[in-house]
Amino acid sequence: MPGAAANGGGGAGQGAASASGGASAGGSVTSGGSAGMPGASGAAASMLGLSVGPFSTCAIDAQRTVKCLGRCGPSGSGGSRDKAPEGLSASAVAVGRTFACALLLQPQDGTLVKCWGEGAAIEAPAITDAVEVVAGDYHACVRSSLGAVTCWGEAAHAAPGALVAKALAASGAMSCAIVSDDAVRCWGVRPAEPPADLRAQRIAVSSQLTDAQLGPRFGCAVSLTGDVRCWGDDPGGVQAVPVGLKAKAVAAGRSHACAIGADDVVSCWGTPPRFATPLPAGLKASELSLSFRSAGAIKPDGSFAFWGDTGDGRSAF
Repeated sequence: MPGAAANGGGGAGQGAASASGGASAGGSVTSGGSAGMPGASGAAASMLGLSVGPFSTCAIDAQRTVKCLGRCGPSGSGGSRDKAPEGLSASAVAVGRTFACALLLQPQDGTLVKCWGEGAAIEAPAITDAVEVVAGDYHACVRSSLGAVTCWGEAAHAAPGALVAKALAASGAMSCAIVSDDAVRCWGVRPAEPPADLRAQRIAVSSQLTDAQLGPRFGCAVSLTGDVRCWGDDPGGVQAVPVGLKAKAVAAGRSHACAIGADDVVSCWGTPPRFATPLPAGLKASELSLSFRSAGAIKPDGSFAFWGDTGDGRSAF
């Protein structure tokens, strides 16, 4: 789909948006840059993707190599299966709460999807056709070139029968897809049901899991005419979309949402976390990724900007 790609993920990258790809969640990565200090951009070589989670951040560099920091980074959180693989070449990456998955450039061991970290989601099935990967809290999904959807992990729920997807989003224990007629369909644990008349080109979702309890769930979409519509619960006033907002992409956090506007400027609404570093004023982005506590963007010049909680050391990118 033209324009921007959006993704929103579970306790991980709640949502991410890219001005050059399709809609996805949990952080599938399509374009990127490099970062200096949080809230500012770096000047190192351009990178090709970004996925921000609550405990990890992953990116894809100019050589298509996956780089991760935090829980899913090189040090991992335990055994070798927890650690980010070295030299992994990928076209996309998605960060969950305790894991990350990459869409490989070439099959390895009979599959195009490689996952690492903790939990059932690292046990990805053999996937030989995939063009998008997204992550919720403890599950992941991929979309094939023909629109088939495969999900796995602790909270995974099979996609509705006969569903043909154009784009995916995932968060918490909920997954959504833009289907062949541009309508939005969601499934999982008590999913936020989108409006029946919604026709979308980008989507992002947020579904909160706290101590195994299901919290607020909502979704936002960029319609075919560029308008932003949100549905479901209204944590922090996220349903109050700025009047007249036209967007290329949208991303969802815990109780707020952000969009890349028609002029590439990032705007946010709702009630964001108490960011240690605020959203840089006038920030322009080609890609945007939100988690519950953190946010990152790829600027049009290919550099990174980060704000919020940077406890995973993402400023080292």
